[in-house]
Amino acid sequence: MPDITSEDKKREEFRRILFDLAKDQTLLADRLKRSKMYRRLEELYHNSNADERFRHFYSDIFAVLTQIKQDSSLGDINVLGQNLDYLRKNYQSINKDINNEPINVSKNIRKLCDHVNLDISRIQYAEACNYKSSGEENVLELKAQINDVQSKLNDVQPYVESLTNDVENTKNQITNQQKDYIAILGIFAGVVIAFISEIAFSTSVLNNISGVSVYRIIIVALVIGLVAVNVLFGLFYYIDRLVNKEPRKAPLIISNIIFILLMLFTMISWYCGLVEKRNTKVTDTVEETSYTEEIVNECTEESISEIFGEQ
Repeated sequence: MPDITSEDKKREEFRRILFDLAKDQTLLADRLKRSKMYRRLEELYHNSNADERFRHFYSDIFAVLTQIKQDSSLGDINVLGQNLDYLRKNYQSINKDINNEPINVSKNIRKLCDHVNLDISRIQYAEACNYKSSGEENVLELKAQINDVQSKLNDVQPYVESLTNDVENTKNQITNQQKDYIAILGIFAGVVIAFISEIAFSTSVLNNISGVSVYRIIIVALVIGLVAVNVLFGLFYYIDRLVNKEPRKAPLIISNIIFILLMLFTMISWYCGLVEKRNTKVTDTVEETSYTEEIVNECTEESISEIFGEQ
């Protein structure tokens, strides 16, 4: 019957060997350390009594691998597998036991390597399955979130488009208003300049009214008025167009017709000599009035002389 205490000690040594092999990938590159590791494995597995030879436990292998997997400071399970594979390939039976029999634990090392690699494969496969399952769940959850976000975006899209259109329209309105303000200011400046120019020109013409005929004065005044009305109407027409969008042209047409009729009447008057005829008539009337006054005065003086002479 195997000694339980000795078996527990060997199991503890077995676990330490696995931890040592998992810590450093370059551990077996040193000849001395490699020989020491072979010696530890021979002491673990070899016994002159075949019935008392140590057989490692699968539970110990799995426990060591899971501890290493959970705590990276203990090493790496892949490094453990690589070191065991190196030991399996390079092991040679050199030492002898107390009975002078050769020590050969190649079969034990081969089984150990096989069992460790098998458990490593199982752990990696389980991790891959868990990762795949978790990844699929994450993908499904992500797809659901994307669909939810897309649905919300579809609901919000009309409002966004409406707001975008409103912002664009507001921007255009502000731009147009700026243009309108500039245009209106320019128009009023033009109105003031045109009005002042017309007043100055009219004053210059009227200052020379005594040196020209009445027909010329009237024609020039009508031309000045016609030009002033058209210029001012054009400026105010543009303002009315900005405000009402449907300006009226009837006032300009009516005013132009009135000015043209007045100019035609003035030309007809000039052609007919109405002013000259009136002046002649006035002159004749004045002369007749003067002659009558002289006669009256003479008659009055004679009557007065006769009266005083009789007395």
